[in-house]
Amino acid sequence: MDMGSLIQNHIYTAIVVGSLLEGETTVVLGGYAAHQGYAPWWAVTLLSFGINFCWDQAYYALGRWRGPWLLARFSGLRLAVERLSPRIHRHRRWLVFSLRFMYGLRTVGPIALGIARVPWKEFLLFNALGALVWAVLFSTLGYLFGKVVATVVGQIVRYELQAVAAIFAGGILWFVWHHFRRRTTPES
Repeated sequence: MDMGSLIQNHIYTAIVVGSLLEGETTVVLGGYAAHQGYAPWWAVTLLSFGINFCWDQAYYALGRWRGPWLLARFSGLRLAVERLSPRIHRHRRWLVFSLRFMYGLRTVGPIALGIARVPWKEFLLFNALGALVWAVLFSTLGYLFGKVVATVVGQIVRYELQAVAAIFAGGILWFVWHHFRRRTTPES
């Protein structure tokens, strides 16, 4: 089986699984694959929107349902919620919309909003809007990146595997660096 058919046969599974690990990189790669003709751009965008919207809804529900237990069990979460709490109700709509763009708050943000009892309908609406903008932005970046690479390189087919590997490696390195930096930052 060649790389092209492997990508074409498993692109949607890769987007779902990749969203659990590193959402932006996965969606950019999905947009790039759409540019290469392995899937329609709209399908990559719609799936990216749906899976990330559902994950944030689940984290929000977890915060509403098990908030006190989570705060008692995870001190890092408690610190993040304490840092976020003063702004939650004053700017909650903007916060719900923009959390997915704030690295380090992608998971704890929806949990904190659930713990703070932000109204369910409000979270649902602004989470959907934020997820849609996020999915369109990152899948389009991947698609346009594919256009730029195809224009500059010319015969992109020869370098397709290397380009995907470089983007994937860059995403993993960013992810590791981000988490290492967060762990080594002194708590205040």
